[in-house]
Amino acid sequence: MPKDEGKKEIKSAVKNPKLIEQRRNQIFKAAVVLFKKKGYHVTGLRELSKKAGMSLGNLYNYINTKEDVLSIFNQKAALKVLEAIDEKVSTVSDPLEKLNEMIEIELSAINKYEDLIMLLYQEGHVMNKKAIYSLLAGEEKQLQRFQRVLKDGMAKGVFRPCNPIIMSNLIKMMVDAWVLKRWYLREKVTLKEMKKEIIDLVQLGIVK
Repeated sequence: MPKDEGKKEIKSAVKNPKLIEQRRNQIFKAAVVLFKKKGYHVTGLRELSKKAGMSLGNLYNYINTKEDVLSIFNQKAALKVLEAIDEKVSTVSDPLEKLNEMIEIELSAINKYEDLIMLLYQEGHVMNKKAIYSLLAGEEKQLQRFQRVLKDGMAKGVFRPCNPIIMSNLIKMMVDAWVLKRWYLREKVTLKEMKKEIIDLVQLGIVK
């Protein structure tokens, strides 16, 4: 499991880590449903507590503000992507196959949570500095995984020499476009087509 370096600490009145994790999972799942259906600003904490199956007073034992919900979402979404990547590609030795798998995992993940990812972009201004740092730290971990694969591919002679920092960011930008440009892409291309074009373009640029 990835380490939680750079993770924003959300204060809790409860000291039991397992119970905190359980309740915040409930809050996370409820937020996914409500924010997607009604939006962040319209959804109130009372409604969120009801959807999460707890009283409003109990909810305040695990979060302090609605902004904390954004932080919980960011932490859990980033962790799920990293865990999926680590689990699926841990036994893959071929750099090209590993890179393709990572691109597919990233695209599938942001497709699943596209509404809330857009929410993080749109409501980033309401997050404090620690929360923003946590968001950026999570993305940096994803970039570092791409960079390691790119360096491994170059060392094995599979990839042409490139700047792994630049290339990893370009890959991430193409993947994120599925959400950030969805207003244009959704009625014109499928997720499968998007995956193929990104993978083909990356291979064209770096594979020997």
